[in-house]
Amino acid sequence: MEKHLKKAKTWNMILIILSLISVATGVFGLPKSLNPKMSDYKMLGDYGLQMFDYLNSPLTKIISVLSLLISIALVVFYFMANKKLADEVAPTKVPYYVYIGWSVVGLAINMMMQPKMQVEGVNVSFITVIIGIVFQFIFLIPAILVIVDLFKAEPEEY
Repeated sequence: MEKHLKKAKTWNMILIILSLISVATGVFGLPKSLNPKMSDYKMLGDYGLQMFDYLNSPLTKIISVLSLLISIALVVFYFMANKKLADEVAPTKVPYYVYIGWSVVGLAINMMMQPKMQVEGVNVSFITVIIGIVFQFIFLIPAILVIVDLFKAEPEEY
C-alpha cells in the first residue's frame, strides 16, 4: 500500500507541475482569448476570418474562462491530495476524474467548433485535431496513473 501511495504522490506532483503551467498560460493568454485582434488573423484570408469568428464567439470565451477556473480549482485539489499522500492517506479520486472528463469534453468541443482549413487539398484541421488528441492523451497519463495507484493502494476485500 505504501509503495502505491508513493507512486501516486510522484504522479500527483507531475500533475501539479503540468497544471501550474496550464494555469500560467491560461492567465497570460486570457486577455487574447477574451479580446482577439482581427489584425492577427487578416493575413490568413478566409480561414483567418473564420478563426477570428470562432475565437470571438461567446461560447469560446465562456469555455476559456471556465477552463481556467477548473484548472485553478484542480490545482488546489492536487495540493490537498499531495498533503494527504505525504501523510500516507489516500485522497479522493474525484479531481482526477474531473480532469479527465473536462479534457475529453474540451477536446470534443474543439473538434466540433474549430474551423476547417484546407491547404492544397489537405485538411489541416484534421491534422491539428490528431496532434491535439495525441498531446491530450500524453497529458492525461499522470492523472490516469494516480487513479490506478490509488486503486492499488486500497485494502483488498475478501
